Amino acid sequence: MPQRRPMGSLEDDVMEYLWAVGEPATPAEVREAVAPDLAYTSVNTVLTRLWEKGRLDRVRRGRSFRYTAAASEAQHRAKVMTEELEVAGDRRAVLSRFVEELGPDDLGALRSLLRRRR
Repeated sequence: MPQRRPMGSLEDDVMEYLWAVGEPATPAEVREAVAPDLAYTSVNTVLTRLWEKGRLDRVRRGRSFRYTAAASEAQHRAKVMTEELEVAGDRRAVLSRFVEELGPDDLGALRSLLRRRR
């Protein structure tokens, strides 16, 4: 029996591919690069779902669509972090814990960004 992917894993893989490639891709191209073991229809379904969620843009080319990421990886991940912070019961505690988890390089980058923001 074939091994199943973790839930959401294919969506993540598709997004990683589209961010890396940086140009519109067809379902066939995405399938070949990300999941050649899956049926074309499965990959097409994932692309359609990501488009419905607003994570992808698409343009019709002939009988197919070409898909691109609707936002850069940095924009997407920042949005996810902001959304998580918005639902936190204690935002200050979450921010504090986040900063405590940062390594020296990330902490230095954060300090630099905060200085520039002032």
